[in-house]
Amino acid sequence: MGRALSILLAAVSCVAPHAVRAGIRVLYPSPSFALETTAASSGWPGRHVNAVGGTVDLSDAGELLIDVSNRLSRALTVNLSVKSRSLQGRSPGGNVTLPPYGRGRIVCSLQPEPWRLDAPLELVGMKGFPYAPGGSSHLFDISAVTSFHLFTRKGESPAAFDVCRLAVRDAGDSPVTVYPAADFVPFTDRFGQFKHAEWLGKVHSDMELDAAAAEEAKWLAAHSEGPCSAVDKWGGWSAGPKLESTGFFRTQKVNGKWWLVDPDGRLFWSHGVDCVGLGGGGTPITGRESYFEWLPKKSNSAFGRFWGEQTWPGAHGYYAQTNHVPFETFDFAAANRVRKYGKAGQAQLIDLTHRRLKAWGLNTIGNWSDPRIYETKRTPYTLCLSTDGTPRRAKSKGWWGPLPDPENPDFDRILRARAKAAAAKMKDDPWCLGVFVDNELSWNDLPDLGHIAEVYYGTVARILKEELPNHLYLGSRIAWGPDEVYRAAAKHCDVVSVNVYARVFDRDLPEGAADKPMINGEFHFGALDRGMFHTGLVATRNQADRADCYRAYVRSCLDHPRMVGTHWFQWRDQPLTGRPLDGENYQIGFLTVTDAPYPELVDAARQMAREMYMRRWSEAKMKGSGNK
Repeated sequence: MGRALSILLAAVSCVAPHAVRAGIRVLYPSPSFALETTAASSGWPGRHVNAVGGTVDLSDAGELLIDVSNRLSRALTVNLSVKSRSLQGRSPGGNVTLPPYGRGRIVCSLQPEPWRLDAPLELVGMKGFPYAPGGSSHLFDISAVTSFHLFTRKGESPAAFDVCRLAVRDAGDSPVTVYPAADFVPFTDRFGQFKHAEWLGKVHSDMELDAAAAEEAKWLAAHSEGPCSAVDKWGGWSAGPKLESTGFFRTQKVNGKWWLVDPDGRLFWSHGVDCVGLGGGGTPITGRESYFEWLPKKSNSAFGRFWGEQTWPGAHGYYAQTNHVPFETFDFAAANRVRKYGKAGQAQLIDLTHRRLKAWGLNTIGNWSDPRIYETKRTPYTLCLSTDGTPRRAKSKGWWGPLPDPENPDFDRILRARAKAAAAKMKDDPWCLGVFVDNELSWNDLPDLGHIAEVYYGTVARILKEELPNHLYLGSRIAWGPDEVYRAAAKHCDVVSVNVYARVFDRDLPEGAADKPMINGEFHFGALDRGMFHTGLVATRNQADRADCYRAYVRSCLDHPRMVGTHWFQWRDQPLTGRPLDGENYQIGFLTVTDAPYPELVDAARQMAREMYMRRWSEAKMKGSGNK
């Protein structure tokens, strides 16, 4: 198909008539909304669909449906952010990856939770919670929507896509439970669950925990060999080609696709999960004691040890304010572990973790995981180092603060000391897949960006080569940044890591970058059908949809010639009442706060483990290799 004809067909597809079903209202094209182009020089090039009258009330709408078409000869991801008169709160959003000259739909829920309050109630320390229309200024106001911002990555042309139609589907029979605000507190039960609702898998008693533990023990015994029999002890593909064995993980390009190669020379796809641990992390208690129907005394012999104190402010939200520090925390997941497994010792719990990983088809323990688990050397793992403590470059801006200054002498000193300490334990450990350094760095607003990125990645690579020469440098988990950052990372890293939260993976290295493999360090999907208040960064309708999204995302990475792995964020749901760092309380775990696996997600992971090697290999014959 010629390019001109392809563009013509894309344009035609955008103006073709749509069958409008009952309950759907078309907002654009219509006289009530106007299209505005966002300049390419802005950070978010694309289009705004603006309400001509200033605002539009979408309180009765259930979903937003936006059809867009791609004008480019390559795949393109279009993102959505809904804007309201109040800029506070979590903006509804979503994205879609369009095929070349293709069309797709962004589906976005406009109802943040299936629960509401009948009157405003001040609730703090959480990113998501039941709201009252017209209540807290910290919540997004869907009754006063001003525009819909559709955008691509920085550097793209705003004319790369067309907005074909924007419509809303009425909420209809979507169940929304309204609670009286006067009786809402306390809303957290003794297991750390939402007290006022019921759902599949909710725990009501210690007896139910005992029964769940016994049932899972039977399941694990029946699935102890994992979902795929054609793997070696590392999780590599034992039925695939045998390559050079170095005794450590390395990379190699085979048949036009990058792979990891395990210590025994087998092709390896890193199918992993982050934050693997024995507890769930504490949730702040100070100033919110009334939220909880049960809190043990600190002298309690069974649960008192799960109290903690944080003496430093969080990064964002209520507990980032210095007047709320220090504050006490309590770990409900750890308390539930005691209820569920009784006197089981640490070794038994670590064993359970490894058995779950194998049975679920996960072969990598990802970032921020508990060393007590990965140091038992039963599952490959990644090491996490940081340059925290280095003076920051004042001109850089980002969600996690300014960039550590790689030109400051403290940068080398701090990272080298941490690398040496790590090397004392795992320099010769074949189970270590590689090393991440830092996470989601702030590359914005640096006038000398290319130079600073070169110094940053070059310095880190040199230190790791000197202190940890046997292990891959996996980069800094780039979430955002211009092309210069990717080029510098590709020059110095063994594997370029990115954190991409989307329906499918669409990232690649820019033109002029060295030919290197990539790995995805974070992705997740969440839903609100199991008692949690926030879906996380990519929302789904329910657990079945969440599992389908997992499959689609991993498959998109398996089909990408650079990709060598996906790491899900994270092992367990975040606390219902928020984590101390920033109030995140996302339904994003393989496990609930009561240590129950989500069966739909487990099934999806097992299916990917069964198919991932054959899908990536695609029945092709090996024809040569690349370089490390």
